[in-house]
Amino acid sequence: MGILELRGSQFQEMNFLKILLIFQNYGKMGSEFLEDGSLILGRFRFNPHEFRLGMRTFKTGLAVFLVLALFSLLGFEGLQIGCLTAVFSLRENFDKSLHFGTSQIVENTIGGVYSLIFFGISELFNKSLWVTLVFDPIFTMLTIMTNVAIDNKSGIIGAVAALLIITLSIPEGDTFTYTLARIFETFIGVFVATLVNADIDRIREHFVKRMANKD
Repeated sequence: MGILELRGSQFQEMNFLKILLIFQNYGKMGSEFLEDGSLILGRFRFNPHEFRLGMRTFKTGLAVFLVLALFSLLGFEGLQIGCLTAVFSLRENFDKSLHFGTSQIVENTIGGVYSLIFFGISELFNKSLWVTLVFDPIFTMLTIMTNVAIDNKSGIIGAVAALLIITLSIPEGDTFTYTLARIFETFIGVFVATLVNADIDRIREHFVKRMANKD
């Protein structure tokens, strides 16, 4: 019996061990090769014909390289943030990259602003533990509500992550500096991804036109 075939009372009558066995059997890994060379591993299929370097993959690698080179040359920290932002921001085309990148800048700004307010409250009450217990959940909810209110639902996870990383792991004295640095690193990642997308697309269009003119 597959897990999708369980219904109502049947599911309720089964004990935990039986349910566990169903999940194990449902996801059991077996492997075999098909005639076209594809390798099937359980539910996953590796198709060698799809293992190729596409334009978006190439642009993503190029964007990561440029962020690493830029940060290294200028002596900036925050390589992880810059590279991850570049990867997340690089979409199918220029417009989507710009939209998603802007969303990331907004989400980090929202998380940073609420973290600054949090530390202000924490200082007022001598950094008491109860401030973290009470206000971190409150500001988490406010961060979600703010993103929803400004129609930036895709930025909810990033904004909450920025808030919690700053409030739970960054020393109080470095909060303002870290917040600004994170926003700056995000901006650099978005800028590089957008630039790569725009320039590569422009270069590709140029070569396509030249080939068309030759024909």
